[in-house]
Amino acid sequence: MSRFKLPISLETGIRNQSQVFLIGCGLGDVELLTIKAYNCIQNVDVVLFDYLISKEIMQIVPPNTVKIYVGKEKDNHSKPQEEINELILQYVQKGFTVARLKSGDPFIFGRGAEELLYLTQEGIKTEVIPGISSSISAPLMANIPVTARGYASSFTVVSAHLKGNKINLDWIDLLHKKNHTVVVLMGLSCVKDIVKEAQSQGVNIHKPVAIISNASRKNQSVKICTLTNLEEEAVYALKPAIMVFGDTVNYAETLDSAFTNRELISQTL
Repeated sequence: MSRFKLPISLETGIRNQSQVFLIGCGLGDVELLTIKAYNCIQNVDVVLFDYLISKEIMQIVPPNTVKIYVGKEKDNHSKPQEEINELILQYVQKGFTVARLKSGDPFIFGRGAEELLYLTQEGIKTEVIPGISSSISAPLMANIPVTARGYASSFTVVSAHLKGNKINLDWIDLLHKKNHTVVVLMGLSCVKDIVKEAQSQGVNIHKPVAIISNASRKNQSVKICTLTNLEEEAVYALKPAIMVFGDTVNYAETLDSAFTNRELISQTL
């Protein structure tokens, strides 16, 4: 017997075509959705979403669409991944189209690959719709390029958390690399460990760091600091957030200076 009870509204009215869409919802700004993602959200029967999906995106989901919260916030998982997979499968078996809304891009630390594998093994028609990843677009929203001539010629994206809530610090040695940017996802809660490991590996304590919270949203905030005071700044940073390590962090200050100078020149003309 199934452990899940579908809403009465979906017990009847079975449709001939059922499909799953793993939709990348980007940073949270509705206008940054792809046209395909927007149209898909408007036309499915069931939407599964978590705490990273913005209220603005949820507002474009039609009122008659069934909305199911499957939040996976750190230390507060409402449903484990296995139950989410099973829930999707049950709706599809009832004949309905399902959209699993994923923050950023489904295949960049979004567990979209796990869901696609599961559904494929179950013989379920599934389509992945790309989204804008916060790993490159959140710095952009803060005027921080991940690469720029004279600042960085390469970049790495890492997750500070591994399966089972293990902390990942294997990337710390990359902070020694010149002309390189390191973007860290899901690292705000383990800043203390990051700083400690960086110090033990002799990373320059003046390494520039940016903490970008709620990129693209109305409450976006950016904190610029160095390894020296990263712990202090992280305490007051909002989630979700990413961290950017590298000289490109200073590019934002260069832009601010250029903008200020332009304003002063225009006022004197």
